[in-house]
Amino acid sequence: MTDKVCHGVMAMRSTILAVAFCCLTAGAALCDDVIDAIEAGRKAYADGELAKAKEAFGLASQLIGQKHAEAYGKLLPPPLTGWTADEIEITAVGSAAYGASSALRRYENKAGDQIEVQISSDSAVIAQFATMMATREVAGAMGKIITIGSERALQSMDGDLHMTVGSKFIIAVQGSASVIDKLAYARAIDIAALSKL
Repeated sequence: MTDKVCHGVMAMRSTILAVAFCCLTAGAALCDDVIDAIEAGRKAYADGELAKAKEAFGLASQLIGQKHAEAYGKLLPPPLTGWTADEIEITAVGSAAYGASSALRRYENKAGDQIEVQISSDSAVIAQFATMMATREVAGAMGKIITIGSERALQSMDGDLHMTVGSKFIIAVQGSASVIDKLAYARAIDIAALSKL
């Protein structure tokens, strides 16, 4: 084996080892579907295939939204005493104008009362709702203003709750259960941790 071939083989082995090491140590950060979609978009753009590039970057955006929703989905409360809960549902729509990511969980007690808690992000609607909530006259016309922790929430006549957290998230607590139960679930959300995401 010549020196040139030997050096080539050694360089290839080093590259393979480096990629394998990255995948093992960085995991989802470097070797996942998001990176694949971004790379596909980059290649399509470089090749002048703009429609394919747009589609690939849209997929990347949707996957990132999904990962984001998975992170704050973990902050949905566990079932309170006397309640059971379904699995957390994650959805993400990757659109610049109407994109939204959400994590939702449904709860039910023995009497058949139901509550649905949803945390949403990545939507222009959140900023609009936050602006309305910041204006007392407007918010007051929409329902009763209460506080959940340090956050202002809007409570409807039937006790459904909507609040924004840091102009990044909107939380909805709604269902057939009592006002007291809805408040209990709203207060069980780790809002401090959510505001740091």
